[in-house]
Amino acid sequence: MQIRIFACLMMVGAALSLAGCSSPPPEPDHTPKLGVAQNADGNLTFALTTEVGYEYAIYYMDPKSNGWKVIPGLDSIRGTGAQVEVKKRFNSSGSLPAFTVRHTKMF
Repeated sequence: MQIRIFACLMMVGAALSLAGCSSPPPEPDHTPKLGVAQNADGNLTFALTTEVGYEYAIYYMDPKSNGWKVIPGLDSIRGTGAQVEVKKRFNSSGSLPAFTVRHTKMF
C-alpha cells in the first residue's frame, strides 16, 4: 500500500514538473549599457542605464599599463532606475580608449 502511494506521489510530482509548476529560475543581474559621446571641446558625456539598488563605476583602458582604471569622479554612481548622464573632461592623447562599466549590488 505504501509503495502505491509513493508511486502515485512520484507520478504527480513528475506531471507537475512537466506542466511547468516548478519554481522559476533566479533572475540574472541586469547588464548596464554605456554610451559615450564627445563634443568639440573634448568633453565626454557618459549615458548609463541604471537600476535602483546598484552602484556603478566607469573605467577606461589605460594604454600605458594595458589595464582598466576607474575614471576619477565616476567611481560611485547610484542607480536611479533610469538613464543617468554624466559629463566629464577626459584628457587623452590621440583617439579615445575603450570604456566599460562595472556595477555592484548595494545592501
